[in-house]
Amino acid sequence: MSLVSARDVAHLRARHLDDSLALQEHLGGAGTLLDVGSGGGFPGIPLAIANPEIEVTLVERNQRKSSFLQHVVMALELVNVDVINSDIRDARDTLSTFDVITARAVTTPDQIWAWCRGLLSENGRVLLQMASPIKEVLNDGIGESHRSSGIGWINVVRRAVS
Repeated sequence: MSLVSARDVAHLRARHLDDSLALQEHLGGAGTLLDVGSGGGFPGIPLAIANPEIEVTLVERNQRKSSFLQHVVMALELVNVDVINSDIRDARDTLSTFDVITARAVTTPDQIWAWCRGLLSENGRVLLQMASPIKEVLNDGIGESHRSSGIGWINVVRRAVS
């Protein structure tokens, strides 16, 4: 059972696993992590496995993908992972705050920021995995781009200090 395309199986490690784990260096001190639009579980599942001390919440709106994530969590006995089958826009009111929020190929950076900035803890950050550095100005957010040790760029967005 897999949600990775057949053509991606040969590149599973580089395109998905290594790329997910490239976020490790930006987790510093995080106790909670929200993965928005988790899809096949990247980057949330690899980060949960590598960081069992972090409570990970996966939010996925597609029922099939969400069921797959539930199956993976149970099969791997990941006690630090919770799966929510919902659109992030609908789930926001039921969620607490998070130290780190990840999003990979979900929507534009300004849209993710609009949906998620209210879910960040005081010193929280949003980690966006993208093909290029962030260029747009985000309402009350400051972004910095880092070349990923995986693929592309990791764009770290924090609230602007007033």
